Amino acid sequence: VSFSPDGTILASGSGDKTVRLWDVLTSALKTTLTGHTGSVNSVSFSPEGSILASSGGWPGEVHLWDVATGALKTTLTGHTGSVDSVVFSPDGTILASGSSDKTVRLWDVATGVLKTTLTEHASSVNSISFTSDGTTLVSGSGDGTVSLWDVDSGMLKTMLTGHTGRVDSVVFSPDGTILASGSSDGTVLLWDLAPPEPAPEPPRLVADVNGDGTVSILDLVAVASAFGETGETPADVNGDGTVSILDLVAVASAFGETTASTP
Repeated sequence: VSFSPDGTILASGSGDKTVRLWDVLTSALKTTLTGHTGSVNSVSFSPEGSILASSGGWPGEVHLWDVATGALKTTLTGHTGSVDSVVFSPDGTILASGSSDKTVRLWDVATGVLKTTLTEHASSVNSISFTSDGTTLVSGSGDGTVSLWDVDSGMLKTMLTGHTGRVDSVVFSPDGTILASGSSDGTVLLWDLAPPEPAPEPPRLVADVNGDGTVSILDLVAVASAFGETGETPADVNGDGTVSILDLVAVASAFGETTASTP
């Protein structure tokens, strides 16, 4: 089942080979869509709600329907197994389909042309989902793995392992930093996809004028070379606006200190 973006229509796919569109407010049947030759396994509305995608069993067809008229717009063919999951990209330009033939296919919605076939899974692809920005697609497989794909290039970004049974459902959090995967092993795993925090830069020694991590004779030479200069300069160690004998004293007092030893 799938709700239209405005919440007024519910689409349901069935083993009776039909898709039905229901008026959510009144519970009345609006339209019955026929044309599948096998059970309908997945339905999905486009982001603006004008197109409904439905996928089914053998021979693995994907249908695109005009929601307003109930007319069949196009049929996407190419999968060699049942298609168990379909989902639109957030901008509605791409439809992704996952199949028991172990592949994910990305289709151009406007033309119906196959853009990319993703082929790293060792078993059926049971569930797929886009990040909210549409740049990454996730797929869950019967081989127990979860794969993250770069949508533009079709390249596998990473494969997540940890489930001991088939993965039947995957979904991103709204901000894309957490991925949930549900499995026949009886668990839901939450994956942290947030980029790691950058390592903090080590504190800089004020007396380390040349920035090499150690206060040494080279820093004394740097201060001496800048003697008398005013304004902002590393050689003004004490920060009084002028490079003077006081800065030489400050460097001498810190002689031998290193960045590694700074707390």
